[in-house]
This record gives sequence, structure tokens and C-alpha cells, in this order.
Amino acid sequence: SILCQAVLFGLYYLILEREKMHRFNRFFLLFSLVFSFVIPFVTIEVYQEVTVFPVKNEIIFEENSITSPAVFVEQSADYLPLFLWSIYGLVTFVLSIQFAKNLHQIKNRIKFNSREKIGRATLVLVPEKILPHTFLNYIFINKYDHKNKQIEEELYMHELTHSQQNHTLDIFFIEILKT
Repeated sequence: SILCQAVLFGLYYLILEREKMHRFNRFFLLFSLVFSFVIPFVTIEVYQEVTVFPVKNEIIFEENSITSPAVFVEQSADYLPLFLWSIYGLVTFVLSIQFAKNLHQIKNRIKFNSREKIGRATLVLVPEKILPHTFLNYIFINKYDHKNKQIEEELYMHELTHSQQNHTLDIFFIEILKT
């Protein structure tokens, strides 16, 4: 899986990163993730023809079985799989909590900051100095920069495109895979 991801992302960075085919690049990256996780489960069976030469006059001797008294051997329990699954579960739990916490913070930003409608999206004007970003149909930008017209029109259009193309769903998908 890791080797497959490295090869596909290497191809992306070498060939596609500078291309302006944004939709193709998006689907290539998402496909790369899914393909990398599926490929280890694909089994390729290779059949090899074996020639068997018959052996003439083969004699098979059967040994008489002698019963021996029952011997009980104490086996030690193997706790390694339980330990590894426990670590896996703990990491998954921590990442799930972090994901829920991030969603809660976004919900609070939407709820407690002023908003303005822009097309089908809503601008959320936050007092913190942040890089503009999009979540669902909400575009988060700095309140001061917006009021003083320090944000270029291209940036609004870029974030609106993210909103219209549902890029948040890509982020959800990647976060769930990561978790």
C-alpha cells in the first residue's frame, strides 16, 4: 500500500502537479488513495504446470501406531496481537476525538462570528489572522482584511469554486481514511 502510494504520488508530483487540469488532478489523487488501500487485497494467482512421473513398483510400508500416554504441554498466551490491536484502537480513538473537536471548532466559528452571503456561499468573518479556507458552503476569511478590501477578487472566486465543487467531501474522505 505504501509503495503504491509513493509511486502514484511521485507520478503526480513529477507530471501532474503543474498542470491546470484541476478536476483530473483531484480525481487522480482520490483514486490513488483508494487504489493504494485496495491493491494489497488483490490476489493474482499464478498457475504452474507440474509434470509428475509415475513411479513403478512403489511399496508403501505402514507403521504400527503405538499409543503413548497423554502429555499435557503448557502453552504461553500470545499477547502481541492483543497489544497491537489495542494500540490501533487507541490511535483510532484519539484521531476520532481530534476530528470531532475540529468539527466542533468549525461549528463554533460559524455560530459565533458575523456572516455575509456571497453567491451560494456564506462568508464567515473571523477576527483571527487566518488563511482563507472553505468548509462546505462557508468561506472563512479575516474580518479586518475583508472590511478594508485587502482580499483580491480572485481569492473569493477560488474559495467559491472550492465550495461549489464540494472539496470538503474530499477532506472528510481523507480524514476518515487517516483515522
